[in-house]
Amino acid sequence: VTNPPIDPFREKVVMSLQCPIGPEDNILEPSPKQVHRLWLKQPVISIADLDVLAQNNHRSWSSHVIDGTFPASEGAIGYLKKLQSICDEANEASQKNQIIIISDRKGGKDRVPISSLVALGSIHHHLIETRSRMKVALVVETAEAREVHHICVLLGYGADAICPYLALELASSLRDQGVLDTSLSDEAIYQNYAQAMQTGISK
Repeated sequence: VTNPPIDPFREKVVMSLQCPIGPEDNILEPSPKQVHRLWLKQPVISIADLDVLAQNNHRSWSSHVIDGTFPASEGAIGYLKKLQSICDEANEASQKNQIIIISDRKGGKDRVPISSLVALGSIHHHLIETRSRMKVALVVETAEAREVHHICVLLGYGADAICPYLALELASSLRDQGVLDTSLSDEAIYQNYAQAMQTGISK
């Protein structure tokens, strides 16, 4: 927090939302490995971008998707069990992968999604405790994030990038129904949404 507050419009020349993601090298031992990371222009990514990260093999990197849902029939016990399970899965994945994607895509009538904040925060701190957090990027694919505040909180909880797929799919659906300009492409919808999020985050 700054006083007076930062003006994101007049001071945008000195502000950036660029996000380097991936394994971080020891900053106390300068080497070329410190820049061997992927640079995103900003933390809100499109569904297509997420697909690229999921299939990424840059510098022999690999990605691992963690399902953040559990069977509704298991109730509260299943919730706690799944929470521990995703932490263990993330720790194991961090040894062999450079990108971990936490997803609630499989949520539905029979599968309950764990809150993206709870899942992300648990994994983030578990990896810190096991000294593995610097080895991986944490990307969140969630239907929960829709507004600027949601994005900011996820970033504060340790997300390196966020794909708010439901918000983007909803906008595409509204376009197909004629509620939004039918000439808008999926890319244009994403760019407009991402720009709105960037402006809000900067504020």
